[in-house]
Amino acid sequence: MRMSLSRSLSATALALLALPLGASEGAMEYRQHTMAAVGGHTTALFDILTGKVGHTGHLAAHANALQAMSGIAGTLFPAGSEGGDALPGIWEDAEDFAERLSAFEAAAGNLSDVVAAGGEVMPAAMQLGQACKGCHDNYRAE
Repeated sequence: MRMSLSRSLSATALALLALPLGASEGAMEYRQHTMAAVGGHTTALFDILTGKVGHTGHLAAHANALQAMSGIAGTLFPAGSEGGDALPGIWEDAEDFAERLSAFEAAAGNLSDVVAAGGEVMPAAMQLGQACKGCHDNYRAE
């Protein structure tokens, strides 16, 4: 029985994904994927709030996802995972970086609470944006 080209390529791709990465490369790539998810939820949230899309019923899903992601953000930068768009200052000034991650977690928690309570979401979303900017300005290569 002949395997179709697309099945063969899919099998090859899966085999390549199963190859082990170096610990630091794997950690860096995982961080990049996770932070891309944070960016996606943030962008989607602002798309709703600015009226770009009308999915107001999705606000809670995005806010809750951001709260969950903020809770794991501090685990995404272990020693040895340097690289990508993460600047060395993350590991050189770990105390300041930890404070900025705490601000992100607090802002994401507040956003989730405001959405759940039916409050004014835009100020809470702007606070989240400022928390993200606080890290990106000093710790992310653009």
